[in-house]
Parts: sequence; C-alpha cells; structure tokens
Amino acid sequence: MIEYVIPKKLKIEEERSETEYYYARYVLSPMEKGYGTTIGNALRRVLLSSIPSVAIVGIRFIKPEKYHEFDTLPGVKEDILEIILNLKRIQLRADVPVRERVKMTVEKRGPGNLTAADIKVPAGFEIANPSLKIATLDEEADLFFELYAQAGKGFVPAQEMDDHPEIGWIPIDGVFSPVMKVNFRVESARVEKRTDYDKMILEIWTKKTIFPNEALKRAVDILMNHLQIITDSLPEGMPPLTTEFVPISQEEVKVEQTVSEEEAVYSKKIDELELTIRSLNCLRRDKIETIGDLLKRTEEDLLKIKNFGPKSLDEVKQKLLEKFGLSLKKGG
Repeated sequence: MIEYVIPKKLKIEEERSETEYYYARYVLSPMEKGYGTTIGNALRRVLLSSIPSVAIVGIRFIKPEKYHEFDTLPGVKEDILEIILNLKRIQLRADVPVRERVKMTVEKRGPGNLTAADIKVPAGFEIANPSLKIATLDEEADLFFELYAQAGKGFVPAQEMDDHPEIGWIPIDGVFSPVMKVNFRVESARVEKRTDYDKMILEIWTKKTIFPNEALKRAVDILMNHLQIITDSLPEGMPPLTTEFVPISQEEVKVEQTVSEEEAVYSKKIDELELTIRSLNCLRRDKIETIGDLLKRTEEDLLKIKNFGPKSLDEVKQKLLEKFGLSLKKGG
C-alpha cells in the first residue's frame, strides 16, 4: 500500500486590518514534495485573476463637457488622465446582485479636495475607502460628472469597455480583482526522519471589500468546480487506487529551509512577457530588464517613460496578469 502524506487542516497564522487593505497568512503542511508549489501556484493565479467584484469602468463629464482623457478641467489641478488613475483605486462593494452597469454621480464645487466620499452611489453599494483623494479643486472648479460601474473579474482594458451609447463616454480600465497581492513560499518540512516534505506559506492582501478568508474560499471553490468536471467525465467502474492518504498535523512537522518561488519569477527577463517591440524598447531604455525591475515601478512611474502611453501600460498589466498572475503597484 502506497501512502500519501497530507495535512490535517489549514492553519491561519495571522489576520490583520490596515487602512486600505486586509491581510492574512496561512500555513498548509506537511505535503508530498512538489505539492506546495503546485497548490500554491494554482491558488495564487485564481486569487489574482478569478475572484469577481465591482469596479468603475467609465466616466462622462457633463459640466464641463469633455470627450477624452488627455484634456484638462478648469480649476482642477489634476488632468483627466490623473483623475482616472485615482478613480481606478476606488474600492467599491456591492451587497446586491449587479447584472448591468450602474450609474453614480459626482457634483462638487471648489475650493477643496474631491474624494471618494463625494460620489453618490445607489442603494446596495458602498465605497470602502471614502477618504481616497481624487482631485484638487480651486475656486474656479465646478464639476458634475457620471461614473459607471459593473461586475467582472480580473483586469479588462479600457478598449473593451468602449461600448457605451452616451456621447462623451470615456472608458476606464476595469480593475475588478478585490485581491491586491498574493505571495507564497515553500519550506522543507520534516516528518519523523524524512526532510523532503513541503510546507506552504500563503499570504493574501485584499481590498476592504472582501476578507482574505472569503477570497481563499472562493478560489478553492473555483478550482474544485473545474476538477470535479474531470472526475464526473471519467467512466465509472475504474479499479480502486492501492494508496492511502495519511493526514499529519502541523505539530508533527519541523521546518528546515525556505525556497521562494517569487525570486525565480522576479529574475525572469521582461522578454517573457511577449510585449510589442515598442513597449519592450521603452522599458529597456529606462533600465527595466527583469520582472523584478518592472514590479518596483508604479503605474504612474511607467507613464512618465518617454513614448510609453496608456495603451502600453494596459498591455504590460494584461501580460503580467496572464503570464505570472502579478500586478503593478498603483502608486500614490
């Protein structure tokens, strides 16, 4: 009889709430060699790309009328592009089903700061970070605009949002993922005399719209639903496995050494993102050679690079998410 060592339960090592995010750290151990990376990588990718949420996807300026993101607003320090970057940082929570686009409004006179708290949201919606600054207004500023939000998952570039019938509609990248960051590492664990078992440590940072425990549960459900399809599709009456799964508690495990999967990803060349030549050359001219170099920069940093515009930024964000399940820092 072949035995497989599996953990008895998932251990929650730490949970905390910060100003703009929730954090939790989990430990799963012991596992057969290789399972830490297999499970950690699967959870990380699903957490970053597949947990549904609600995000702002468009804006329409009514007073004053504006028709593209490269314009400016009288009496407002930030241009429209900067305002859009700030709007993408808004954490929107919906307590009701969202089946179509939802309209929100903003009406504000200067002087003063325009914050997320100034956005009027419909019943069943809430802004989790109301103190977020969107723009700086002086005495001349007199704004009235509409924001549109919808449900989705992952990251959807603005080009795919450009389907609104209203005149003056400016699409915004849909940053739907409520999970801000996921790290995992695998350590060697000892069970009795053997030291080649895995211990997987998983860290999750989420927006204030969802708790890490809920996000992790949803990620596991998504994976299980996919795996269940495979099981259900196979013919019945197959011979039983001559194996036994042996649960072992965390207390029986000793940690030996740490091997970080992230270090291997960060050292990869940006060529592996398969970017267009234009975007690749822009990054290289700014001495960005590896994934690690790229992740040190914020979205605002990249937009300051010569000839590197919003379309190049969208391409980089999409490729990072698709290839490695990673996302850029927002800045600010």
